[in-house]
Amino acid sequence: MRRILLTFIAFLFFFCAKAQDGNSSGNGLQGQSRWVFGGNVALSFGSNFTVIGAAPTVGYRFTERLTAGAGALYFYQAGQTFGGQRFDFSIYGPQAFARYVVGQSVISEGDRLAFQSDAYLVNTEVYDPFADTFGRDWIPQLFVGGGYFTPVGGRTFMGLMVMWDVIQDRNAPFANPMIRGGISIGI
Repeated sequence: MRRILLTFIAFLFFFCAKAQDGNSSGNGLQGQSRWVFGGNVALSFGSNFTVIGAAPTVGYRFTERLTAGAGALYFYQAGQTFGGQRFDFSIYGPQAFARYVVGQSVISEGDRLAFQSDAYLVNTEVYDPFADTFGRDWIPQLFVGGGYFTPVGGRTFMGLMVMWDVIQDRNAPFANPMIRGGISIGI
């Protein structure tokens, strides 16, 4: 698990260093802010299940193709199991992401295809079978995948991604595959 995390961090540093290696006159970002803001919001209500969450992010566009950033996440879940047992718990922690645009889509002008990697370190409740109790623990997750992004006006994009957790910790709160949609706004 540590080897995977170290590989991911080295991968990010390589791309960040490579992004700053070229001259700034050829990256197409002159006169534009390089900061992007985005994130995800989750709302789900039902008779036996409730999810409320937010994961705001801020990123920096190193080049036209490479964006990396960080954020935080918080999710609250409550409900009832099929056996009738009630539960409620929260998940929170930091996150980091890197997105690399591999090319333009052939579907429509401005659409982009991208690879993305998200790293989470979430604090959640985990079950200890030896003590037959629940406690809190920090669980790492490293998602890799890709997606499709389309412009919706100005510097705002909507995206849909499919990602896979390569660490697969047995206590991980987010299951494979993660299918996610979101909005990215460049200011």
